[in-house]
Amino acid sequence: MESITGFDILVQMFEQVDVIMLIFVRVLAFFLLLPVISGQNIWMMGRLFFALCFTIVLYLSGDITTVYYMDTTLGFLYVLLIEFLVGLAMGYVLFMVFNLIFFSGQLVDFQIGFMMVNVMDPMTQVQVPITGNLFYFAMIALLVVSGGLNGFLLTFAYSYTVLPIGTAFVVGNAPLAWYLLILIAESTLLAVRLALPVFGTMLIVDAALGITVKATPQMNVFVVGLPLKVLLGTIILMLVMAPSFGIMHEHIFDMALLAIREVMMGMVPPG
Repeated sequence: MESITGFDILVQMFEQVDVIMLIFVRVLAFFLLLPVISGQNIWMMGRLFFALCFTIVLYLSGDITTVYYMDTTLGFLYVLLIEFLVGLAMGYVLFMVFNLIFFSGQLVDFQIGFMMVNVMDPMTQVQVPITGNLFYFAMIALLVVSGGLNGFLLTFAYSYTVLPIGTAFVVGNAPLAWYLLILIAESTLLAVRLALPVFGTMLIVDAALGITVKATPQMNVFVVGLPLKVLLGTIILMLVMAPSFGIMHEHIFDMALLAIREVMMGMVPPG
């Protein structure tokens, strides 16, 4: 039995450079929106390097054995576009699910009174609410520590079994577009549920302050109400929401994993 040397592997990779390019395009599009790796604080060349390394790992695994495209320049460019859209769709659902945390934090900040004090998120380079930024980094830390990022990468690698290169149904896929709309609604609902402890408490405080102002009109509701809402909101965050971060992470991770699988299966060609 002849042994395979590194030189033989390089020759094989050179002969199948088109396959490697098609793998790389899907991986790169996925990495552009993958949590942690997609952060703007990560150098673009670093993301390209990670994508290239993952591409080589996928190619050398031997699981990608089937490639479909017309043996013409236009055919190859068309498949490149399709593969990019496949990776982008799979990454987009993860990006959308994890960014619901910012919306949840914005609801909390609106009720507490922190909306006037936004901070610069180093990963996205945009202004985000303080509580949303805290929630997001806590979820990302749990994602890395729990191995959830590896789960996303394994699910993506499995996509080549479900969706061989050149077979994905993306353009004109109405059920896929409808599922993405449903996912937006479900993400918004989950964000409201995450913020409900603080949101509900602040509604009760607002009602109590309204009754108090009617009873004692000389009281300045702004002087009393704002510090009270900040104090109670901080207490709720510490006593209720902080201990439940593990459960929140499980809900968000399960939702993201289910979403990427649904999108993957939604791009399977009919018939």
